[in-house]
Amino acid sequence: MEEINALLSKHNHFKYEQIRSIENLPDNAKLVTLVIQDEDGNETDVVKVEFSDITASRILENSVLPLIDMSDGVTIIEEHNLYGFALGRGTAMLHVHNAPLYIVAGGIKVVQG
Repeated sequence: MEEINALLSKHNHFKYEQIRSIENLPDNAKLVTLVIQDEDGNETDVVKVEFSDITASRILENSVLPLIDMSDGVTIIEEHNLYGFALGRGTAMLHVHNAPLYIVAGGIKVVQG
């Protein structure tokens, strides 16, 4: 979780950035692609996070992801040996399950940074 916390800190919890896509992978996994942009909206970095052993999720269509309000960024937490990813800021799995987009998974890793 140290790597994830460092990533969130480095990119300010991805406030005002963009979720580019959420891909379904084999073995009940999903790959979330986040894009960091400069002030002109040009892409400066891409971060991919893979979630495996997914136990619950609410995923939006990739076509609407660029329209999401990212002013509160994203949350990634660890609770009871599960990882929660959600829109907005929160500190508990309750926030994750109430978010408009979320993933709860047994495994998480940054696959590209």
